[in-house]
Amino acid sequence: MANLKITNPNDLGVLVVGAGIAGLTLARNLVRHGMKVTVFDKSRGVGGRLASRRGGGLTWDHGIVALHPSDIPPEIYVDWKSLGILESRKDQASMSWICPEGMTQLPKALEQGVDVVRDAKIDLIRIGPGGKVWMIRDDSGTWHYGNKLVLAVPAPQAELLLEASFPQQMVSLKESLAQIKYRPTLTVLATVSRKKYPELSLKAVSPIEMIIENGEKGIKMGTGALTIHLNEAYSVKNFELSEQKVLREIKSLVASKMGIEISNLVLKKWRYSQVTHALEDPFLSAKLTSPLFVIGDGFCGGGLKGSLMSASSLADRLINPPATKEPWRPNGKKAIHLYCPK
Repeated sequence: MANLKITNPNDLGVLVVGAGIAGLTLARNLVRHGMKVTVFDKSRGVGGRLASRRGGGLTWDHGIVALHPSDIPPEIYVDWKSLGILESRKDQASMSWICPEGMTQLPKALEQGVDVVRDAKIDLIRIGPGGKVWMIRDDSGTWHYGNKLVLAVPAPQAELLLEASFPQQMVSLKESLAQIKYRPTLTVLATVSRKKYPELSLKAVSPIEMIIENGEKGIKMGTGALTIHLNEAYSVKNFELSEQKVLREIKSLVASKMGIEISNLVLKKWRYSQVTHALEDPFLSAKLTSPLFVIGDGFCGGGLKGSLMSASSLADRLINPPATKEPWRPNGKKAIHLYCPK
């Protein structure tokens, strides 16, 4: 580890690991209040499951399908609406919103003004001299420093990072994270000829959980782009199966049971697709001289709503810290006291 030379150890800002919707929502809020924030993500893009793929002149959404009003806190909706990129979904009577350029359009807009470091997988956490500085290392060996650390990745990933960094410490925090459970989802992207099937009927048949033609949903370059989400049972059973075998099965299934010929199939794997057991707390915290927090879709009941409420709750906590100097946790619970290795 390189020698740490910091002129002002109390003004290093906030480090956020994960540029999904929780991490970006938190960072955007903090930056608006004048705080220094750096976000790190292992991927080339941002947004997590707000994901789109482009190719051959088409666009597929392959994560979150649409945004529902009940999932978005009013203050966040006002902010998102001001971006001018939300439109009503066109293939359903119930109200929901999409981004016409693809759902990834939203996180790309939210990252504006935020310092985001891509292709940086954080693999180690340490406490700096005096306990006032968090030190995180990316997979290139570069260290980054901050006064506060937020893990905004799926709970299992946060737990693994903490275990790798502090195998004998943070036991209570890791046990709490282990209570959060997810299900995987296999998603197939394909194309269909709308000239051949001008009146496309897309009634899902098992093991298909949902099948969507992105153009009908309202995606500008989505005509003929199919997104096929497979159900939990199939996804769990076949998650480690070879990509080609899954694609052959689904192509045959769609042809035999739905009467539709599809082509150009691509498989997307979401290991942490949907939360099946969430915590009610808005976030978890570990109080040292410099605090550590964990936020995301495993809190506030889970899902997109839980993720947004988790990020907003922590933003409020950091922007308006409590007057008491006592260790703090959500809902008045006792703080987790941690002792980190030198």
